[in-house]
Amino acid sequence: MRAPESEAAMVSVTDYRLYPAIQAQPSECAKVLSSAQPFDRAAQTLSHATRVWTVGIGTSYNAANAASWMLRAAGLEARPLTSFEFATWPPVAEGEAVLLFAHTGRKTYSGNSLALCIERGIPVVLITKIETGFDLESLPDSVTVLHTTTQDPSSMYTISHTTAMAVAAMLADLVAPGALGDVAEIPSALAAALKLEDEIAELASEWSDGAMIALGAGPMLTAAEEAHIKIAEASRRAVRHQEPESFLHGPAVQIVDSDRILAFAANDDAADRTRTITQLTMDNGCAAAWVASESVPGPESARHLVLAELSPELLTIPAVVPAQLLAAHLAANDGVNADDFRTDVPQFREALSKLSL
Repeated sequence: MRAPESEAAMVSVTDYRLYPAIQAQPSECAKVLSSAQPFDRAAQTLSHATRVWTVGIGTSYNAANAASWMLRAAGLEARPLTSFEFATWPPVAEGEAVLLFAHTGRKTYSGNSLALCIERGIPVVLITKIETGFDLESLPDSVTVLHTTTQDPSSMYTISHTTAMAVAAMLADLVAPGALGDVAEIPSALAAALKLEDEIAELASEWSDGAMIALGAGPMLTAAEEAHIKIAEASRRAVRHQEPESFLHGPAVQIVDSDRILAFAANDDAADRTRTITQLTMDNGCAAAWVASESVPGPESARHLVLAELSPELLTIPAVVPAQLLAAHLAANDGVNADDFRTDVPQFREALSKLSL
């Protein structure tokens, strides 16, 4: 069991600012999907490009990665990259476009990425919050701006992430209608995932100690990546993520029976292999939760957190909800401040103040 940074009693998960944001995701995504914004123009920008770079950092990178799967399903050539990599080693060429995810408009390398594209005349579709930190009036016509929601109330971003992915899904659907399935089902799928909270609260109590490993292949790797960020940031528990086959070829030898496995799967060609590798961890004494639709059964003794029936690309959106809820309940059980990026710890706050995000 990890040592607490300070003596803290268990708190209620509803005390966190992140909690109402998690609960509001179905309605906010519905609002975004029905909003009057230049979606058609943005979709045309992407569809006319020889390649689309999907770019972001942190949770916004996970949205960018999910978007790359959506756009490829719509028939486009799309590749994800962190904004740090994009701005530091620019790969973009004439004829290409950028789909940039930047929730606040204040992160260093997202801003640098946008500036680089403007300087080179590369068309950009910018997905950002309402009242973004970007100076929108100064942007050239080559930048199409799409808004998601207002500022996430917690540093553990939730509602900004799912609304950004919903925007990406709408763009992919405009490029190739029906390629992802019915994007109108996103809000109801999020609502269904929220109904798993009682099960997830039980899981958080059962997983009171041990390190966590999030596994996911293909589009579901984006959910595993997001689970890693959310659990680490909110609860500060030891956690990592990996694509299952890569996990098998080396890191799997490290597992111990106190490890907790959070496996994400979709109805695709990777499901059987993900199930087999998850079973390997369980055969070594690990407890596992299987996050997937009813049509994708997991190992027999794994706890199945059932998601809606969606395409693998759309499933990336509701799949993050169990991870958000698990992170929140783990933090509450340990009395950890889940909302403020560990700035309640003076040493970390002082160290963080020496650099910019």
